[in-house]
Amino acid sequence: MSHADERFAKNLASHDHPMTSTLQFFEDTPIDAAPSSIEQPQPTAMPACRAQVVALVSGNGGVGRSTLATALGSGLQRLGRAVTVLELDPQNALHLHFGLPHDTPGIGRASLCKQPWGPIAQPGFCGCRVVVFGETDLQQQEDLQRWLKQDPQWLAQHLSRLGLSEQATVIIDTPAGNNVYLHQALHVADRVVVVALADAASLGALEQMQRLLAPYLARPSAPRCHVFVNQLDEGSAFSLDMLDVFKQRLGEDGLEVIHRDPQISEALAFGEDPLDNEAVSLACDDIHGLCQLLDSPPNVP
Repeated sequence: MSHADERFAKNLASHDHPMTSTLQFFEDTPIDAAPSSIEQPQPTAMPACRAQVVALVSGNGGVGRSTLATALGSGLQRLGRAVTVLELDPQNALHLHFGLPHDTPGIGRASLCKQPWGPIAQPGFCGCRVVVFGETDLQQQEDLQRWLKQDPQWLAQHLSRLGLSEQATVIIDTPAGNNVYLHQALHVADRVVVVALADAASLGALEQMQRLLAPYLARPSAPRCHVFVNQLDEGSAFSLDMLDVFKQRLGEDGLEVIHRDPQISEALAFGEDPLDNEAVSLACDDIHGLCQLLDSPPNVP
């Protein structure tokens, strides 16, 4: 376990309230509201997925998680990885980033109809593949969530059926907070990227995310954990101060920064690859560097 991973888990023993409520398997409930008598979920043997799986998670919304998933998909593909960007968020916003139609078939309805995901994969930037959540109504979302709570191997089984090689990478865009899709992703992840902004909301959500990640980081085959502070505005003294607080809380090992760049958002607004921009961009340099980090073996600091 890395220094950053240890910092994520070390405060659990001294907390005033039992943390077992956060381990309730696939329960989308407030952490402090669940009973403390729930036992920890035991590791389950998952179907083999040879690809590296990177789960993008966040304790709060609006941190640019989907934007980052799109950019990382393009960047890792450029490094020779066969990338699949997978959306596990029922909000179904990822198609906008890739310029895909709103009615693009997705995993929501495909799963309910017991259909494979391979045929619904769409071409993305720089040759990567995109598998969106797709349009679903409220009843379909409730049915799928109920299914996923009963089947912890749902995601692992679908990934294993994609026939991905060891040279492939799956980037999973999860919904913010504690939910069934987050736990499905954490059960198969080789790397977990916590996406945050340099603001008080993200800092406040960090403790909740630490609790959610703790049992997964404690497993023998624990994923490597990173924190990406996204859209940092170096012209803002407050943002720089908040970044210092993140460093004090987590240390610099495993903490990475992506600078704010409106050109990335503008490119995605027009369905264009944000890394195709030929102009000098600090954010693009950041993303390329992070892609190299994620391309290294998970056990390499």
